[in-house]
Amino acid sequence: MMTAPSVPNEEIEQLSQTIEMFEVILQANAHDTGSMEILKEAYWKAGRDKDALMITRKLADELYAEGKYASALLEYEGILEKEPGSPDVVAMLEEVEAKLQASPPEPTADPQSPDAISVDFGSVVIEDPTLITTSATVKPETHGIQLKLDDDGNEPLARFLIQHKLAPEDVVMASVDRVNRINKNLGGQALAASLIDEISRTGIVDLDPLLCGILDRSKFAFIPLDCYDVDRQIVKMLPEALTLGRLMVPFDVISRTIMIAVVNPFDAQAKAAAQQLLDFNIQWHLAAPEALTKVLRDTYRLDARA
Repeated sequence: MMTAPSVPNEEIEQLSQTIEMFEVILQANAHDTGSMEILKEAYWKAGRDKDALMITRKLADELYAEGKYASALLEYEGILEKEPGSPDVVAMLEEVEAKLQASPPEPTADPQSPDAISVDFGSVVIEDPTLITTSATVKPETHGIQLKLDDDGNEPLARFLIQHKLAPEDVVMASVDRVNRINKNLGGQALAASLIDEISRTGIVDLDPLLCGILDRSKFAFIPLDCYDVDRQIVKMLPEALTLGRLMVPFDVISRTIMIAVVNPFDAQAKAAAQQLLDFNIQWHLAAPEALTKVLRDTYRLDARA
């Protein structure tokens, strides 16, 4: 594999691991534009220009197919900078520009409808910030602000599971009550309880089908954290209120993109806090609760009972 000479050996090793992992993810989900974006950045940084151009073209074509013409336009323009005069890219640019001129504004969903529940972690709106701070990893303009963290997102997750018949309503609601009781008085370096984990512990719903159901219906990306060598310092780029208190694990950084694993893709306030605090683009991934909590125990050297 070609590598950029300016990249330190340890970073080359991490890049190789990232590339291998997200190549596997794309084999399982060939239309995952988030993983394509990560691979594109990793390929460029690793000096694999041919692979970077190839994945950029796939990303551009996928964005075009999804009707995300403005994003597709940027990717095609990036390819053209590297391959000036490429006739098929020039043709696609003309087609995308025509689509942009002809496209009506995208419709917005009724926020009161259950179908309007968003699993797009990039569309966070912060309202009335009021609760956490972190250190040197924060954006310069947000250092010292406080962010609201009084809603853990378990209620919208529960509605999603019930709406899509991924678990019986009585099991889901009983699990919500147990998780709320566990998490109500967390202190010190105690790990929060996960609703998905609590539901699977009942023995009525198995974890793997539950995760697969969420992924199938949300088109969210999965990260097998148990196969990933996570750097403790990357995890600690977020404060414990988010990592331990909301089960959120930053697990890799590629250029200006940080990848974060979560067990609840509906925890809007925690997403907002991370986005507000970190001076990075964020790619979000769903992880199995056990794999994620193991990373946190290893990072903070917690007793397995924590």
